[in-house]
Amino acid sequence: MARGRPSKKAHIVTVASGLFTEQGYQSTSIDQVVLAAAVSKPTVYSNFPAKLVLWENVLTALIEQAQDTMQTRLDTLQVKKDITLISGWIVLWEEWINKPEHLAVYRILLGEQHKMAPSTFALFAEFEAVLESTLQAWIAKFSVSPMNFFALKAISREALLTPALMNQPMMDRAELVHQLDGLMKDGSFLGR
Repeated sequence: MARGRPSKKAHIVTVASGLFTEQGYQSTSIDQVVLAAAVSKPTVYSNFPAKLVLWENVLTALIEQAQDTMQTRLDTLQVKKDITLISGWIVLWEEWINKPEHLAVYRILLGEQHKMAPSTFALFAEFEAVLESTLQAWIAKFSVSPMNFFALKAISREALLTPALMNQPMMDRAELVHQLDGLMKDGSFLGR
């Protein structure tokens, strides 16, 4: 392998990631990956004996990318002095859902469950753990109970992730901030 040049395996994973993101799992064929990556079919199959193996390699790469991206965003937020719990929380969620490849992971796992192996579900759990650990690291500097964390996460999923997955408009950011701030101040709802 030449210096500075990605391996064929990494190149195939990158190309396949783009195809899976754009087309989904079902609509992406190994032949399309071969053409888009400009490699031979034996090269693809020698590295990935099945489409599911290729998808799991893509998912592993997406987990690594998500960890880097979310850590960078978290680091940026943590040095800001004037940012509130809720505004930083929403920034992290927006970082997560504004990545088409992240939404593709959810769509593929939700829509193609019957084609996935237990190892795929384990990787999906790792993928979701990236968001979870980032959010937990963010709230660590604030006094947030586990119940409040759960409520914030559930509401954020419904207000941000679900509409993004369904290509529907999300709640207005100012309204979401207002709603989440209200929940944090109203201890009776969250069991403080």
